[in-house]
This record gives sequence, C-alpha cells and structure tokens, in this order.
Amino acid sequence: MSIGTRIRYYRLQKKLSLEDLAKDITTVPYLSSIENNEHTPPIELLSQLCDKLEIPFMTYQNNELELLFQEWNRCLLMNDTENSDACYKKITEKISESNDIFAVMTYHIYLIRYHLLHNELEEAQDIINFFIPLQNDMPDILKYSYQKFRGNYYYIKGQYLEAERFFKDAKNYLISVKELYNLEKADLFYMYGLTLGRLTKNTLSIFHMEEALSLFQQSYHMRRCTDCHLMLGVIYRRMQDYKEAEKHYNFARQLAYSLDFKDIKIKVENNLGYLMAEQGKSEEAIGHYLKSFGQSDFSMTEDKINTIINIIKEYHKIGFKEQVEKWLHEGLELLHSKEQYSEIYKEQMIELKFYQYTVNDYPSGFESFILNEAIPYFESIKRYQRVVLLAKTLGDYYQKRNEYKSAATSFAIANSAYEKIINF
Repeated sequence: MSIGTRIRYYRLQKKLSLEDLAKDITTVPYLSSIENNEHTPPIELLSQLCDKLEIPFMTYQNNELELLFQEWNRCLLMNDTENSDACYKKITEKISESNDIFAVMTYHIYLIRYHLLHNELEEAQDIINFFIPLQNDMPDILKYSYQKFRGNYYYIKGQYLEAERFFKDAKNYLISVKELYNLEKADLFYMYGLTLGRLTKNTLSIFHMEEALSLFQQSYHMRRCTDCHLMLGVIYRRMQDYKEAEKHYNFARQLAYSLDFKDIKIKVENNLGYLMAEQGKSEEAIGHYLKSFGQSDFSMTEDKINTIINIIKEYHKIGFKEQVEKWLHEGLELLHSKEQYSEIYKEQMIELKFYQYTVNDYPSGFESFILNEAIPYFESIKRYQRVVLLAKTLGDYYQKRNEYKSAATSFAIANSAYEKIINF
C-alpha cells in the first residue's frame, strides 16, 4: 500500500481536512501531491505527518490476521451468519493492534458485506461513502471486493442499474483474486446474473447464471447450485420458454427435497405454481401452491401471504367460490393479526380486498376502492401490469351496468398504464 494512500486514509478517518493536517508541517498542495502518490515525502516530513495522525511510522504485516480474513471472506461468500459473526469478533479484537494499512482497509471493506448480511444498510452505506475518495488507490484485490459489495448494496436497495455497473466493474478486477477464485467468480456471476435478470437482459443473465452454476457444481456447493437452477427457471419462465423453465425448477426441486433446503422447497413450489398458472393449468398450480403453504412455518412472512393470494387467484379463475372465501378468511386473519405491519403488507391487503369485492359480486364501495386506493397504490410503485387489470375489471363492471362513459374512462386508464409498460 502506497505512503500517500496510507496518509489519506487516516486523515479521512480522523475527519481532518488537507489544511488541518498540513498546518505547521507543509503546504496544502504538497500534501495533496503526496496523497495522490505524485511525490514521496522526506522521512522527516513523513514522521511529522504520522505523529499528527497518531499512527506508527512503520507498518508490519500480520499473518494471523491474513488467515482470519480468508476465513471471514469464505463465511461471507456462503452467507454463513453464525461463523461470520465468530470471525468478526476475533478480527475486531486484533485489528486495533494492527498498524498494517492493508489489513485495516480490508477489515472495513469486508465490514460492508458483513453489515449487508445483517441487513444494516445504513452502516454499509457509511463505509461505502468513506472509501469513495480512496477507491482508485486501493490494491486491485480490494477494488474487487469494494466494487462487488457496492453491487450487493445496490441490489438489496432495488437499484439494479447501479448494481449492474458495480458488478461489471468488479469483473475487471476478478483476476486479482487468488484465494477462493472459483467461489468468488461463481458468487459474482450469480449476483450479476440476478441483476441482469431484474433488468430483463435475459440472454446475458442466463450466461452468467449458467457459468455460476458450473463453478458451484465443481465445488460441490449444492445449496448455491439449487439457487442457480431456481433462478434459471425464473428467467426462462419470464421468456415464456416453459419447457426449459420447468426443467430447471425440477432440478432445484430435486436438490431442495433431497438435501432438505426448507426455504428453497417453499420457493420452488411457488415458482412451479406460477409456471402452471401462466399456462392456464390452474389445478396443477394450486397443487404446488398448497405444498408451498403446507411447508411454511407459523411466522408472518411475505412469501406466506403471497402464496395465499396465488391460491385465491387460481380458485377464482376456475370458479371455486367456496375455496376463494376460505382462503380469503385465512389471508385476512393473518394480516389482521399483524396490524402493526400494515404498511409493509399494504399490497397484499389491497389484493385480498379486491378478491373480497369480486367474490361478493362487487358490493358498495368497489368503485371507490379501485379508483382511490388500488390503482393509485400500484401506480406509485410502478406496477402497471396490475393497474391494467384493475382498470379493465372496473371497465367491465361499468359496462355490465350500462355506464358506458365511466367504462370508457376506466379503459382509458388501462390503455395509459399499458403504454407505460411498453415504454418502461
């Protein structure tokens, strides 16, 4: 690590300006040139800067820390929270004694991923922002981790264009990885593939996901192989290549059941349900949704309530009113028991209220619900496909009542939403 980068790092950490550090020692332009690695300062000047920053003049590599970092990185790669916590505790106890700038920077960059693993997004963002002025002066191995973790951060935030940019940057530094190279590449390609899928860049997404799958297979990481098959199924379903989608879902299903990956079993059954529903196979879809629901625990989860809504949709399609009412009751009971989370589950509540109106032949309040609650909400989150369906349902409702002017207005809302889908 260069002298200039070391000086800049500790100056930023202590929240000192160039003027603060240069005062009584050197000029601001010369200090800036040192930090930019344009000049190597004389030993006496460097000693003065180190004294003011309260850091050792010399640095020494700590081999024990290096081994701990390798283990911590492995745990972070595998999303192993328990062992990652144990590594974090050991490293935190030792890092304060280290004067090795590379070790200190590695610690803080790995902390980004550690915070993300614990869903501590603000803490991760603070570290990301701190390193922005230093990113060009890092060794390539740290540039790789930093850019990759920025991609992770923006993916979690749902900012997929930003995530794509940082995963792409990380690929440029992948060659610098020596330890766990195949696992690092597999994890990067998996996350990159997920991101590209979110951006509907399906061909590129499949390429990266299949590359990740191949690498995970070579390393016998069956959990991650299952994840890859599941995501490939999702991508092919979006492309309406149902045969290929079903193939990958069944691979994921076989692995999940044989190795008892409970959370993936639930997701696979749900996705097989989506696949059957898209092909008009409602009874098969319901069978998969029921298996998914039967394997979920009693905790309130988004997946669980979404499964209930999917079951209701399919029973409604085939006209099983009694079953629709039964599952409506189940879903509403779940949501009412968690009223403190009403904002989190607002979308699900709107969906249940919609089917409550439809199954009861559109009682009083239906029009107001669609126009003043449902459509504005889905427009606010840019779910225009749902707006189209809601507006069309309202238009059909008005037509049956011979209210043709209101029907035309509703169909105009549907057409406007459809235009937004095309131009999105």
